[in-house]
Amino acid sequence: MSAAHRLQLVQLVAVADAGLVRVAWSAAWSCYLVTVTRPRLGVVAEHVAADRARALDLADQALAELAELAGMPV
Repeated sequence: MSAAHRLQLVQLVAVADAGLVRVAWSAAWSCYLVTVTRPRLGVVAEHVAADRARALDLADQALAELAELAGMPV
């Protein structure tokens, strides 16, 4: 696989046992990919953002939702 097809990890955050939010840059698609996974459920949401600020905003929203599911104060 060429370097152009790989994803570059930008941010990875795990929230207790509630899930994981990953932000990655795709050079092949020239966009950021935000992926939300939950234990035993796998990928529950995927978002595409054109810029880093929007991708990190989407990740923050997903983290807040996961924290709420885990019973953590937001």
